[in-house]
Amino acid sequence: MRLLSTVLIIFLIPFILIGCSGGLGQNEWGVLSKEQVLKLNPDADIFEFDGRVYKTGIDWIEEEELIKDEQIGEISEGMANKLPVGAKIFSSKESRDILIVEYDGKEKRYLLQVGE
Repeated sequence: MRLLSTVLIIFLIPFILIGCSGGLGQNEWGVLSKEQVLKLNPDADIFEFDGRVYKTGIDWIEEEELIKDEQIGEISEGMANKLPVGAKIFSSKESRDILIVEYDGKEKRYLLQVGE
């Protein structure tokens, strides 16, 4: 009986470890890549900043009261699929996961894309 229990445990451990690994389609800490975000929504308006992908067009973010904080960057070539080069990137005081981009008198809010 003890041998049977040991054998079962040895065979079950790999399945448990595989099940506990990151979810399908996720990178380190659940952050999604550009390819993953665009696979989920090919028309998504995204940009990559510091190795993380941010997406706009999320209803609840538009309703939030956000205060633009300091400028933390600028859109450069190949960094975004719909934003112009030179658009300014700002942090928001309320959340590290939301960035505000300003260009041509417009302001857009972008949320960090993470898996479930």
